[in-house]
Amino acid sequence: MPDQDDDVFSAAFADHKRLAAERFRRIWQLVEDIASQPGKSRKELASQFALSERQVQADLNVIRREMNLPLVRRQGYRFVTDAQDSGPQFSLAEAQLLLMLLQRAAHDPTLPVDRLKSLMIKLPYLFPLHLRPLVAKTLESASAAERGGRQQEIFAALAEALLRKSYVKLIYPAGEPVASMQEPIVRPEVLFPYCSSWHLIGTCRQRGRIMVFDLDNVVAVSNAVGV
Repeated sequence: MPDQDDDVFSAAFADHKRLAAERFRRIWQLVEDIASQPGKSRKELASQFALSERQVQADLNVIRREMNLPLVRRQGYRFVTDAQDSGPQFSLAEAQLLLMLLQRAAHDPTLPVDRLKSLMIKLPYLFPLHLRPLVAKTLESASAAERGGRQQEIFAALAEALLRKSYVKLIYPAGEPVASMQEPIVRPEVLFPYCSSWHLIGTCRQRGRIMVFDLDNVVAVSNAVGV
């Protein structure tokens, strides 16, 4: 029979994972809010997200230190830029769509390869600062995937699922302790860098809730047909 203490521990661990997922999703919402409406104070952010100022400060520390985004407090919180904004900026969905079109263009033999590569190198700098790591990683993945890189193929598949709002199956090695599932079926919401690794926030079909998945140990991603 399962030990009662083990059951209590498992429940507590599940609660912790759920809270972590919800917090990271909130942090990304905070990132997007600061990017789209810079200049809000900590008090204003706390009121908007129904948090204490201490909680907001903890989230701001994660954005600056663990996600390595250039967040500064300058007449409110904002991401530093090298130049003045000249017009509307890309949203995450628009960024993913443009990247997908470029990836397809890379297979068109009628297009000049050298110019296309130059464009892909410069492209991340057209995006808001908080999206540049994701854009650069997606471009890197698309290029390496053509050479057969497994991790790059995984990231490219997740980026496409994010755009299409579709479910995918994450496949981990046998014995990998990821919420007791080797093949969670997930609908991605956010891909983000954290402490030198990439993570995925998404709705887990088996658990019926938002979860965070560390992508370092994923060995493959496949389409979740029929979901």
